Amino acid sequence: MSWEPMTVRTIDLGYEQMLMFESHPGAKVRVLYGSIWLTEEGLPQDAIAGSGDEVALRARGTALLESLAPSRVEIVERVSHAPRLWRRIVDAAGAVARGVQRWRTRLQLAGAQPG
Repeated sequence: MSWEPMTVRTIDLGYEQMLMFESHPGAKVRVLYGSIWLTEEGLPQDAIAGSGDEVALRARGTALLESLAPSRVEIVERVSHAPRLWRRIVDAAGAVARGVQRWRTRLQLAGAQPG
């Protein structure tokens, strides 16, 4: 199983409230409670989902979500800038590890000297 950074937006919608957002293949809409109607730009089929359902987005473009009842949804997407972000995290972790190792060596040497 591969782990990749994701963002999760939780949104509460009132009855018949609409939400327009940018759709990306691989993103998902989770219905925590309530029910929704979802359409994606360029796709002929719409989706209706209820509590506990998850809909995988398939198109790049605009998506329109309408609540059929008061609803709470999560939009789960991959972090688009992950390579840069993870490179920075790995570099920072390496710098911290090197600093800890230097201090550990210094403390060991200081402890070995006669007082």
